[in-house]
Amino acid sequence: MHASANDKARVFRKAYLADVETTPLTVLDVGSAIVDGQSLSNRDVMGNPAWTLVGMDIEPGLNVEVVVADPYDWKEIATGSVDVVTCSEVFEHAEYFWITILEISRVLKGNGLAFITSPGGGPRHRFPVDCWRFYDDAFPALARYAGLNLLEAQVQWVPAYRKGIQWRDSSAVMQKPVLDAGQSRLDAARIAIGKSLRGPEPALSEINAAGLADAPLALSPIPPQTGKAAFAAREAELLAGSSNFMRKGRLVMRQIREIRRIIATPIKDLHL
Repeated sequence: MHASANDKARVFRKAYLADVETTPLTVLDVGSAIVDGQSLSNRDVMGNPAWTLVGMDIEPGLNVEVVVADPYDWKEIATGSVDVVTCSEVFEHAEYFWITILEISRVLKGNGLAFITSPGGGPRHRFPVDCWRFYDDAFPALARYAGLNLLEAQVQWVPAYRKGIQWRDSSAVMQKPVLDAGQSRLDAARIAIGKSLRGPEPALSEINAAGLADAPLALSPIPPQTGKAAFAAREAELLAGSSNFMRKGRLVMRQIREIRRIIATPIKDLHL
């Protein structure tokens, strides 16, 4: 997790969780493992005596409490059991990220919040694969697909941060809507059965087969939220503290570092 993504997690907490700081919450950090060479994590950001933090990943490791056997079917995490999902710098490594967003939607309680950030641009970094970059329209589309309310989404295209300017974080906050029991079961069935959210309703036999016909509704104590444009405000705050000359200087230094990297890399290993 690089520094700008960590900062955006702090922005999310301050903007959307200020009213529930003393309320018991379950926070699931998806892709929580701290890998070699890194030290930052969402656990640093979300620490709170009132909250239960659960780190989840596909392999045991530092900062991991739950290991899922299947990265696209989290049987180890109950449906509607989580108040907040944080997921930082994971989606680019998920070969089928559209399934990942469905699992995030499934485990959230009604009114539960998801904070997701993933690169809109940046160098290749395999853990173990690096498949995707996310532009401005990506997370709004995923929110619609997963039946989540998009509160805000932003790609940080300008070099607002002093460090890690090679990254262009794409960040979003989504909230799971509170639906009536029948509609909630229907949406859950569509997800479990793999039907398109725009397709025909699954038959009752399919819903029963998915074990969701009598799925209880769980509501988070988090109140309904409206978008706060918190990421854009944070970017404006950072840019206000640096001159245009300084920002251009950072971009020049970035290009110089890239040129040095290319010079030092054998032709056969270059990926331009």
